[in-house]
Amino acid sequence: MVPPPTFMLRTRGRLVSLPRPAVMGVINVSPDSFYGVQNSVSSVVGCAAGMIQAGVSIIDIGAEATSPNVSLVEDEAVQVQLEQERLLPALEAIRERFDVLVSIDTSREAVIRSVAKVGADIINDQRALRMPGALEAVSELGLAACIMHSFRPQREAGSSMPAELLQVICTDLLERVAACEAAGVTRDRLMIDPGFGQGHYGKNIEENFYLLAHLKRLVDLDLPVLVGWSRKSQIRDFLQKPLDELLSGSLAAATIAGQLGASVIRAHDVNETVDVCRMVQGVLAHLSFDAP
Repeated sequence: MVPPPTFMLRTRGRLVSLPRPAVMGVINVSPDSFYGVQNSVSSVVGCAAGMIQAGVSIIDIGAEATSPNVSLVEDEAVQVQLEQERLLPALEAIRERFDVLVSIDTSREAVIRSVAKVGADIINDQRALRMPGALEAVSELGLAACIMHSFRPQREAGSSMPAELLQVICTDLLERVAACEAAGVTRDRLMIDPGFGQGHYGKNIEENFYLLAHLKRLVDLDLPVLVGWSRKSQIRDFLQKPLDELLSGSLAAATIAGQLGASVIRAHDVNETVDVCRMVQGVLAHLSFDAP
């Protein structure tokens, strides 16, 4: 079956219809983020305004950089304070001015609760709501969530066949979805992310390309799939180009992901990615939904 060119997501008690693929625009407010840092509330507002004008469906704000080149804060209380100091003014400014779905990239219960008070709609968690209290907070507050796959403990990239890796990811995500459902987070509030990337994500170039080529396996799990390839190191290393020359590679990955059934494309370059996704939507709208 070819998925229809829309999908539904429930958050804060309402069911939202989104185009497939929808574009999630990235706003980084951590000074350690690898690309496109917004270092003031005014720059966040300007960035959000441009994204909304371009046609973005979701804005994703993140305040914790997790690149292997960044030294992570070991004191959890300090990390929570840093995230809140960065996230809350940005989220408040966006909420005061714009009617748009807002996703917050965080893993911590205290941060989840504080951003929910300001009007966050989605928690985008690379730790898949595993940190203490995170899952319970999302359930209680009625938020949607995107749960990303990652290896804990850290896996050595290339340590298994790509096909085995894909099966492990599918199994692990389904187990995590079951845990969410058991905690009261219904499936219509969930998205899944296979965790594309090198470094902490534990996947090498070959594995990232294999996972993208076989994205339909994840789409067939019958949950919206989020794909994040935007300017990531596997594109840089494959094309042998610097970070500021990775737009074409990012758009190619977005196009392929959309054609294979991704529901959300997470991107830094929103104008170009929205155009790509609209083209994909145009093609998908002309496919027979009951084709094999």
